[in-house]
Amino acid sequence: MTVLNPVHTPRSSLAVLGDVTFGLLMRELKTRFGNYRMGYAWALLDPLIAISVFCVLFGIRQRSGFGGVEAPVFVAAGYLPFLMFQNTTNRLKSAVSANRGLFCYRQVTPFATLFARFLLEAMVGLLVALVLIAALCWCGFQALPHDPLEVLGGYTLLMLFSFALGTLFCVLCGLFAEADKLISILMRPMLWISAVFFPLAAVPESYQHLLLWNPVVHALELIRCGWIAGFISPKVSLAYLAGSTLVTLTVAMSSYRLTYRRLIAS
Repeated sequence: MTVLNPVHTPRSSLAVLGDVTFGLLMRELKTRFGNYRMGYAWALLDPLIAISVFCVLFGIRQRSGFGGVEAPVFVAAGYLPFLMFQNTTNRLKSAVSANRGLFCYRQVTPFATLFARFLLEAMVGLLVALVLIAALCWCGFQALPHDPLEVLGGYTLLMLFSFALGTLFCVLCGLFAEADKLISILMRPMLWISAVFFPLAAVPESYQHLLLWNPVVHALELIRCGWIAGFISPKVSLAYLAGSTLVTLTVAMSSYRLTYRRLIAS
C-alpha cells in the first residue's frame, strides 16, 4: 500500500502576517485586560470614564464657552479622537520592547507587534465612539454626526498619523534609551496645543498660525466640522493633514526598514 505524502502549499507573507497579528492581538487583550475582574469591559470603561469626567468639568460652561454647542458633544468630538491618538502613539512606542521575547520565532516581526497594537487601539476607539454617541443621544443631546464621511475621513487620517508617529517613536526608543524620556516630555503639552477643549476660533488670530503647524489640530477641527452641524473652521486644511501624514508615514517606514534588524538585536 502506497502512502501519499500531502503537499504543503507555502503560505503568502500576508497570510502569515494575518495569523501573527491575530495571535498578538489576543495576547494584547489578555495581558492588558484579562487580569481585571471586569475583564475586557475596561477596554471601553477606561476611555469612557475619562471622557465623562471632562464632560462634567467643562459642562458648567454650557453653550457659551463652545460656540453654541453642548459641552458634552464638543468635548466628545475633540477629546475622543485625541485620546485615540495619544493611546496609539504611546502603545506603539513600547511595542517592540514589550514583545522582545517573541522575536525568537521567525514569523514574529517588529512590524507585526506595531500593527497588532494599532488594530487594537482602532477597534477600541471605534467601540467607544459608538457607545458614547448612543449614551449622549439617550441623554437628549444631538450627538449624531452631521457628516459621517467627513468624521470618518478625519479619524482615518488621524489614526494613520498616530501609527506613523508611534512607529517613529518606537524606532527612536529602540536605538536610544534616553529617547523614551525625551519623547514623554515633548508630548506632554500636546493636550493643550491641539485645541482639544476649545475651538481654534477661540484662540487670538495672531497666535492661530502657531497651532496650525500641529497636524492634530487640523484633524480635530475637521472631525468637529463633520460631527457638529454648523461648526466652521475655515483655516484648517485637509491637504495639510494628508500631506503631514504621508510624510511622517514615509519617514517612519523608511526608518523601520533601515533599523528593524537592530531593533530585534537590541
